[in-house]
Amino acid sequence: MLHRPSTGLAVVVALLGCATHAHAAAPTTQDCLAANESSISLRREFKLQAARAQLLICAAPSCPADVRKECARRVDEVNAAMPTIVFEAKDATGADVSAVRVTMDGDEPLTDLLEGNAISIDPGSHSFRFESAGFPSVEKTFVIREGEKSRRERILLGAEPAAAQTATGSAPQDASTTAATASSEAPSKPSPLPTIGLVAGGVGVVALVVGGVFGLKAKSAYDDSNEKGHCDATGCDAEGLKLRDDAFSAANVSTAFFITGGVLAAGGLTLYFVSKSQHQSAVSVSPLVATNGGGVFVRGGF
Repeated sequence: MLHRPSTGLAVVVALLGCATHAHAAAPTTQDCLAANESSISLRREFKLQAARAQLLICAAPSCPADVRKECARRVDEVNAAMPTIVFEAKDATGADVSAVRVTMDGDEPLTDLLEGNAISIDPGSHSFRFESAGFPSVEKTFVIREGEKSRRERILLGAEPAAAQTATGSAPQDASTTAATASSEAPSKPSPLPTIGLVAGGVGVVALVVGGVFGLKAKSAYDDSNEKGHCDATGCDAEGLKLRDDAFSAANVSTAFFITGGVLAAGGLTLYFVSKSQHQSAVSVSPLVATNGGGVFVRGGF
């Protein structure tokens, strides 16, 4: 008879203890306001995880309704801005390694097991250290961007595949063989000489054309002085003298362009054919200049 009442009393005492503990854990109005203010400062400093923890405090049912509603809204905003990253660790053979301890920025532990889940991290530049039994530790630095979700980073533990093959007994190629192969496979750079020759020849041809134009102008002025009665065996009148002066001036310009064009065309063609040929070809190129025209004379075998 005395055993049952003692059991019921123990249950009542336990429930009262739980209720008292739950009531003590509920934040007060002052706690809610302080958490709200703290979350604002932390958000400005991009400490999103700490800001979210404070927002969860001021979103508690014991907080004032307006504060609770505002904090709950901002929890969603911080969750949307919180970056997440997924690490996958591989060994030299490409196999997954899950038992990896990950720390951030020196000593902050993140996880002891990589199972493909996304890890929440504050935005910014962070250094990560990856440690697993049987492998040397690996350190990486990543810039984590706000709002970036499920960023995937592969971490290679141990030797690179090529180094692993060498360690298992793969004999490296002979240095001379490797050098010979690289030399035979290296593409030979084309010589710029044919292009230079073509450019020089092209400029020379243009100069010859200009010289021909001035030559025609000189001939036309000279013919006008004779055919229009401005000049005869005894001499020329004023208009005839002007026409003769124009003819001589145009002829001088024509000669200068012909000489320049002939030299450039001759040199350009010679450079082009010699550089393109596998052997020295007997090529002779020389300009032709006359009072009524000009050109280029090319002679030889290609």
